[in-house]
Amino acid sequence: MNMTEMGEVVAYLLRYRTAERQPSGGRKRRAAREGQLAERDVCALIDDALDTEREALRDFLAGQGLRLRVFEPGDYPGIAPGSRLYALVPDPELEQPPLYTRDPVFDALRLRQESRAELAQWYLQLWLLLHALLYTRLNRALSDVSRYQEATFASAELIELLRERLEELRALGDSAPETSRALLDERGEDLTRRAKAFIDLQVRGGQLEAARETTEEGGDIWQQTLLGALEAEQVGVHHLSHLVELISGQARDDLGEQAATSAHVAGESAEATPIAERDDDDPSAGADDLFAAPDAGAPAGQMLDDEARQGRGDRS
Repeated sequence: MNMTEMGEVVAYLLRYRTAERQPSGGRKRRAAREGQLAERDVCALIDDALDTEREALRDFLAGQGLRLRVFEPGDYPGIAPGSRLYALVPDPELEQPPLYTRDPVFDALRLRQESRAELAQWYLQLWLLLHALLYTRLNRALSDVSRYQEATFASAELIELLRERLEELRALGDSAPETSRALLDERGEDLTRRAKAFIDLQVRGGQLEAARETTEEGGDIWQQTLLGALEAEQVGVHHLSHLVELISGQARDDLGEQAATSAHVAGESAEATPIAERDDDDPSAGADDLFAAPDAGAPAGQMLDDEARQGRGDRS
């Protein structure tokens, strides 16, 4: 793998986040397109790379706060026999440089002239409700990565949860957190449009995918991806720290109150810790139930350099 090929591999992984030798679930291999390798070629280049080339790829990704994890059949459900899955994930031990923009998130959720802080509120609310569907209602911890195929929901469920959340805020009247009052100005189909835009963002980011089975009514059913479950386990709440900072600059106390209210709506019985009082060095503060330690026998995946030291193994 020369430097040009390494750049093409990185470009592919930044676009799709995962590459599989033999895609599972009936998904077809991603074909080559202008300026981009085919999925099959990406896997072949990584599989056949020398140890020194793998080390160079690892160092290149580490400079961007990323690492490439390698999973074999049996590590997690959904990996086809004879396949191998490469997943590009943020490294929680590294700081990501400011070369990734938040603008696509704001652009997708913006319907009118909302401020970035208001759009961050919408994203946080939808993210909390999404995790209520993927984790809380399944009595599932973030460490339960292997249960990702159970984590399905319908678009209508997320929209209904959002509607219920806003009704609870309205019922609070003047005691509602000030930072949340902008959420009450929605009109007509705003909730549906924002929820669908949020889901589309998660699909584009590789966090969700369309489920193979749909309802009799033909509604949209979504399933968490293995990549989404891995990132939720590794990064958790800190994945959204940049959005929290936008809001906390306005009203830290109100944000803490909102976090506690949202946790209650999501079915959490534990007492929430206000965000402003959390220790930034402790990602599990106030979320011990979600950040439960993985089972001793749970598969942890291998980093690219670890896999390289074990040899390239079967290339079939």
